Amino acid sequence: MEAEDYPHLAVGRLQLGSPRRYVFGLDLLDGGLCTVDANGEGIAIAIKKAKHNDELAEFFDKEASNLHKLQEYKSPHLIKPIAAYQIGQDRCLVFPWANGGNLLNYWEDHQHHGLNSRGLQWLLRQLKGVCSAIQELHEGNTRHGDLKPENILWFKDGNDGGCLQIADLGLAAFHEKKAHTQNRQGMKTFTPSGTSRYEPPEMDEKRNTDNPRSRQYDMWSMGCVLLETLLWLIYGFKSVGVFQGSTTHFWVCHDRPDRKDYFVHPYVDSCMRVMMADLHGESAYKDLLLLVRDKLLVVAVSETYGSFRGYRAIAKTLHTEVEKISKKSETLRDYLAPVTLVYPADRIRAQQQHNVVYQEGRNLAVPRREDIPSSSPILTTHDAPSIDENGGPKVLVRAPTGDFKSSAQSTSSSVNTKHQQVSQLSLTTEERSVDGFQHSSTLNDEWESMPDNEFAARFLSSVGWDRVRPEQQTDISSLCPSCSAIDSTPVFNGEYNVADLELMSYSCDLCNLLFKTLDNTGTPKSPRVITLSQDGGTVGIKHGPKLLSIYVEPGSDAPKGAQFGLPRLLEPASPDQFTLLKQWIKVCDSGHGMCRRKDGDVPTMPTRLIEVGNPIRLVDSAGIDPSPYIALGHCWGPLKGSAKFCTFKYNVDQLRISIDFERLPLTFKDAVSVVRGLGFRYIWIDSLCIIQDDQRDWEYEAARMEQVFSGAPKAAFLGDANFPESALEYYRDGRQVLVQDLYERYSGLAFTMAIDRSVAILGLQKRLERAFHTQAAFGLFAVYFGRGLLWQRRYIKPMKRIAWPGGRRVPSWSWFSKEGPIEYMSLQFEKIDWATKEFISPFQSQTAVGSKKPSGAQEDRDLTALRGQARKLQLTELEMLVHIRFDSEEEFDTGSLRCVVIGRDKIDHGTDDPKQHVLVVQPLDALEKRCYERVGVASLRFEHVGNEGPWITIR
Repeated sequence: MEAEDYPHLAVGRLQLGSPRRYVFGLDLLDGGLCTVDANGEGIAIAIKKAKHNDELAEFFDKEASNLHKLQEYKSPHLIKPIAAYQIGQDRCLVFPWANGGNLLNYWEDHQHHGLNSRGLQWLLRQLKGVCSAIQELHEGNTRHGDLKPENILWFKDGNDGGCLQIADLGLAAFHEKKAHTQNRQGMKTFTPSGTSRYEPPEMDEKRNTDNPRSRQYDMWSMGCVLLETLLWLIYGFKSVGVFQGSTTHFWVCHDRPDRKDYFVHPYVDSCMRVMMADLHGESAYKDLLLLVRDKLLVVAVSETYGSFRGYRAIAKTLHTEVEKISKKSETLRDYLAPVTLVYPADRIRAQQQHNVVYQEGRNLAVPRREDIPSSSPILTTHDAPSIDENGGPKVLVRAPTGDFKSSAQSTSSSVNTKHQQVSQLSLTTEERSVDGFQHSSTLNDEWESMPDNEFAARFLSSVGWDRVRPEQQTDISSLCPSCSAIDSTPVFNGEYNVADLELMSYSCDLCNLLFKTLDNTGTPKSPRVITLSQDGGTVGIKHGPKLLSIYVEPGSDAPKGAQFGLPRLLEPASPDQFTLLKQWIKVCDSGHGMCRRKDGDVPTMPTRLIEVGNPIRLVDSAGIDPSPYIALGHCWGPLKGSAKFCTFKYNVDQLRISIDFERLPLTFKDAVSVVRGLGFRYIWIDSLCIIQDDQRDWEYEAARMEQVFSGAPKAAFLGDANFPESALEYYRDGRQVLVQDLYERYSGLAFTMAIDRSVAILGLQKRLERAFHTQAAFGLFAVYFGRGLLWQRRYIKPMKRIAWPGGRRVPSWSWFSKEGPIEYMSLQFEKIDWATKEFISPFQSQTAVGSKKPSGAQEDRDLTALRGQARKLQLTELEMLVHIRFDSEEEFDTGSLRCVVIGRDKIDHGTDDPKQHVLVVQPLDALEKRCYERVGVASLRFEHVGNEGPWITIR
């Protein structure tokens, strides 16, 4: 035993016995275990044995050195090493044996939420201890770098449950205490990355750089661990497996041309919101969930490692918050009462449909939308006190950031009547009974590639197989016996043990390819067995992500179902690539009826186009013959200086002479190159074809934008020339549901300028208006006006009012007036009587259907004025918080709030608890008592709405 190689770690006086008493596990750096026979003389230990690899030996030396530094830390929740030694080429580390396993094993041992109050108290104390250990590490300028349930060990000695200890600290990043995070920029890190599932989004951004990883890496990982702990506590052990199977990471990345944007994974976000809806009253679970949601699973990090609002918390804040929760659990009754619910997988998936804005790359495909269950899970704990019906003195009520229950029978809350405070009365949309949920579209975001060897053969023949054929590999592949036996498709099909696959990856090239692909997609190593399936030319996890593409070279002996193809993409902007694009367009034009314009439709030319000849120049379409063009759709982003290349009044004449190609932004350069390569002469780009500082030109062109894109034979963002008729077949409930689905999706998009929210959609609105033979303004259609009024904010986060420039006015009853995503109230349309005698649509006294003026035009009519009968709200202040979903976070004089009935549940449909669906309004101006503005919506019982009221104008 060459202990002198590691003088900083003493070899303890262990009575090891003879060597044959060692029982070694797998030869893995991160998990080999050994037990010394304890027959009265020995003790149980764990041994980590390094692989025989020079590079890993370097990390082993670093690990041994780092473990020595752990002796300086005092926390009992940090595992302390016993010894390090080398025998020949074997390098080993000795640790105490965790007889309980790890946190994952602890969950499994208590998989039916089998913790009583005492057990829950112990768990909270342990979590507090773990957080204090992380704080100690971080204050010593040390980052763990691989926090996960498997690295939190459970020593279950003793009668009180034992102790949780953080392990696998050998490869942690230790820095001098004086080295500030910002001062370490550019310092190379020798610490290998942690488990990809629990790593934060910034790791993806820094993956191939030498930049050091922040200590806030651990904060994201702890957020992941705490969330999975909450899942186990609330829904049981099996829920953790379902959750892990639905998420490869806790974040997603949206690739933009000039940057990457990172977001909390839609499934994770949906899960947290459904959990919040399931937790009633004040509880430790809810406080832990708020900590995870608001302070740990936060994408933004501080460069100075400080706790700031809107940024990920630091370890000190985490420890302080968990300590508060632990102390409250010791004094507040029912604060830590056990909870038993069924994992709401269907509700989470249904809610996720509203969250997914961006395609998630190689992550799990978005599941098909399914009906949402009509009721929430039922708590097994005792109901908390209900709200005091008598209310209190009149107060100013701030619109809450949470959502509240609409049924007194189902409300569970904890109310401090002395201070008139609502501790928690939470309900999000997914909790409401939505048997008639209207978003019954059969569209989904699942994309499958269908082999088309006829097209592939035709293309390869046209460009010449010899030109694009890859170079033959001279290296001989090394294959295991199983892979050597593969002689036809399917290549991979059936069950595979991930641990075995990892072992074989060191000697088999094909296993190595599959294992690396699994690892890159974040596929968890637990459960150990995965099922692979081959569909056409792709191999993937069953009901999961696609992993590999399979191709064959052209030939008569190609296996059935195999796809002709190339191992890598063609060179960008090469003649061969443009040939491929032209072939695709030819197939689209000749074989896809949906992409072709209807016979007789004559496209309208845009006012201006960019001619991509030599020189490039701006041209007025009135001076050229009708010609095909390509329309470019792009995201402006926060452009500054020279990057903002636009047409203005001062330079429009110069641009008509020539446009310097080198001055164009990169996106525009690429677009011009593609247009030329495809053989077109003109392109339409909004920032160049609209005079940006001419308000009249901008409004006119914005209203015609839909015509520009639908008139383009090809668009950089392709669209359907026959929309919306082609989309209606996918919507079970027809046009109004199509409108709602489109607007809900659109409202979730981000705009560089919030005021563009109401303008960018005018083209779509005009197209729908024309197709539905009705009038439209401000996101509402005359034929569906009542339904269109009943929108509400989608998330807990309140919406923001948009400040409009002079000369532009958007009414408060339109969602155009607010910033933030919306959703429509979940109503069964056929069971609603629309109260058309109690409100007057702005369209009812306006010009006839079929007006040729652009949507929203107001030259001779005022479409901002909605008339309605204002009724009193028969609710206490607390009941208003329960029943009304306010749009914005503002203070309201509850005595002045009124409601306008838009629709009522039909009594003859057997509804047990019929409601009236109303707009909630407040006076717009103290001097104009009959002029009001919308502040929210509600579904109220009949007795909650007054019988009469004056007619008012809502703007």
